[in-house]
Amino acid sequence: GCGKLTGVSNPITIRASGSRFGSWMTDTMTPSTDSRVWYMDGYYKGRRVLEFRSLTDFVSGQNFVQHLLPHPWAGTGHVVFNGSLYYNKFQSNVAVRYHFRSRSVLVQRSLSGAGYNNTFPYSWGGFSDIDFMVDENGLWAVYTTNQNAGNIVVSRVDPHTLEVLRSWDTGYPKRSAGESFMICGILYVTNSHLAGAKIYFAYHTNTSSYEYTDIPFHNQYSHISMLDYNPRERVLYTWNNGHQVIYNVTLFHVINTAGE
Repeated sequence: GCGKLTGVSNPITIRASGSRFGSWMTDTMTPSTDSRVWYMDGYYKGRRVLEFRSLTDFVSGQNFVQHLLPHPWAGTGHVVFNGSLYYNKFQSNVAVRYHFRSRSVLVQRSLSGAGYNNTFPYSWGGFSDIDFMVDENGLWAVYTTNQNAGNIVVSRVDPHTLEVLRSWDTGYPKRSAGESFMICGILYVTNSHLAGAKIYFAYHTNTSSYEYTDIPFHNQYSHISMLDYNPRERVLYTWNNGHQVIYNVTLFHVINTAGE
């Protein structure tokens, strides 16, 4: 069941590798027997995606295959969903869906009006203008446009066609955000990417309303450049200053009983 985020565990460091910026993830949709890990080092013009067979292989740095993307990526806001990688094509506001098994791009589409090339990044920069994420409700894109004055836009995206199904203007300036992630249709935003950060703001897409929150989380290595929720595992994946880190989350469930 879905719920509201009430707490984040202490960080669990899985591995220290790569440069200061990057992203790593598991598929949010596959059965639990599929424990492959994808790893994308760097935020700028990268094309090399490493696919590890399991978390154990990832920790040891062994047993991986390499995918060379036909188009380089921008930022660290990539996500793997149901066998495909969704990412922002470098120097454009184009969303790309790359299918791992066929090693081909299935679809690419421009996110209308979305800023790119460090026009509207998170506070850490790094071409983080467009951030893809997946929660219990499906695929989302988080970005901003000139029309909404640099405030974060949340869009539900069709995972097959990359068409935007619906958008919400959160009113939160993206350049003031450290990172953000979706859980159960709620966008959570951190107030910094540096030490002392907390989860500061929550936007509820089901009611088109926002609230300020005060959820601390321990930013152990003081420079977060990727933060994503995995609904299958109920954990946050983080790239923190060359460390691959996870956090467990605590969700508060409102139970509706019959007759209420």
